[in-house]
Amino acid sequence: MPSSGSPASSSESSPSNDAPAASNGGGWGRSAAFETVLIAGGVVLFLVLLYEMHLPPQDDRFLSPPLVALAGAVLLWPLRRQKTVRALLLSGGLLLLLWAMDKISAILIPFAAVYLLAYLLNPVVRTLRVRYRVPRWLSSVFVSSLVVGSVALFILILAPSVADQVNALSSRLVDGVDGLRSWLSTSAALDTLESIGLIEKQEALQQIQTIVRQQATRLPDAAQNLVSSLGSVLGAVTLLALVPVLLFYTLKDYPDIQAALIDLFPTAGGRRDYVVEAGSIVGQYLRGQLLISTIAAFNVSVLLFVFDVPFWLLIGLLAGVLNFIPQLGALITLFIGGLVALIFAGWVKAFVVVAVLLGESLLEQSVLTPNILSYQVGIHPLLILFSLLAFGIFFGVFGLLIAVPLTAILVTAYRAYREELTLELNEYGADTDTPDAAPIPSPPDTASNDPAP
Repeated sequence: MPSSGSPASSSESSPSNDAPAASNGGGWGRSAAFETVLIAGGVVLFLVLLYEMHLPPQDDRFLSPPLVALAGAVLLWPLRRQKTVRALLLSGGLLLLLWAMDKISAILIPFAAVYLLAYLLNPVVRTLRVRYRVPRWLSSVFVSSLVVGSVALFILILAPSVADQVNALSSRLVDGVDGLRSWLSTSAALDTLESIGLIEKQEALQQIQTIVRQQATRLPDAAQNLVSSLGSVLGAVTLLALVPVLLFYTLKDYPDIQAALIDLFPTAGGRRDYVVEAGSIVGQYLRGQLLISTIAAFNVSVLLFVFDVPFWLLIGLLAGVLNFIPQLGALITLFIGGLVALIFAGWVKAFVVVAVLLGESLLEQSVLTPNILSYQVGIHPLLILFSLLAFGIFFGVFGLLIAVPLTAILVTAYRAYREELTLELNEYGADTDTPDAAPIPSPPDTASNDPAP
């Protein structure tokens, strides 16, 4: 009967129906095992990449970080849609990028310096093009020639005077070591410390003399190394050929370069306005601070030269450079300048240096900063001090110079992120208030398009 045969036929057909399922299960298991092996191999290659980056470069070694990174990318590329694999690829690519930047840092420094210079000079080129109808290439040639000529004039006129004063300061420091030792040997302070058993007087005198001599001999060595590097053939070629050419092309094509760099940043709310705002803040700050520092260096140098203060040029240049460090720079200049004048010229010259530096600081706070830095960075003084200390710990003197601009960029990016988050929360609240309304881009449209209750 058909009814009696149907169970048998169904039971006989069940193995044939289960065969594709078993084969599919076995295929899925083999695919999962294959993906696991690939991911494990990618992790191993990631660790090998870290190890290769740690090793010093050798000519006879076959493996290198780019080769290991390439092998890892080929191995993990079929699984690039998985989050774990994407994380490995992104982290490996970031490490390889940082490694490559470290290796070619000597090449990147001139390009970065030229871009920063073009960033500061771009308003001049834009003004010549917009107001006076000068073609951008011609205004770029004019500005580049003006900058190169100013730098060459500075090197030819002031560099020899700076080197002479550095050598003179070093010689006087070395000569003053014996006088310092004699003064300390006759001072009662060391005798008191020796009587209570804290120090050995002769050993302390010898250590002080050794430290002072070592620090004093570093000044002429640094000056000689700088002069020799500038006077070398490679340095001359770089200064006379590479930098002017890079500056010209960067100024001429600056809008396109700036747009390409802005596109590298992530969007906030679908826009990159925070990058433009941060760039405007940093640009205004750097241009204004550069002008104020130049005025400060000129005023201090001229006044100290008029009052016949020794090492007037060094103190003036120090005042100009440290002017880039808000709040702390003026204090450091005041301490170093007053101490140098006190040691080598006496109380009167030290008073003159302190008076000149205090007068320059008062001029900056009352006249120069309000009129030149019309657009402030909008950062609280406590945050400025914290950023100076933090960047100084991580990056040294260079960190003190870049602390305020980078802090302004970070604060601007945080404000853009906060505004985007607030906007998203407001839109979410509007959607929850009108659950039956159709999804529309903005809350005002929601009020106009909702049907009457």
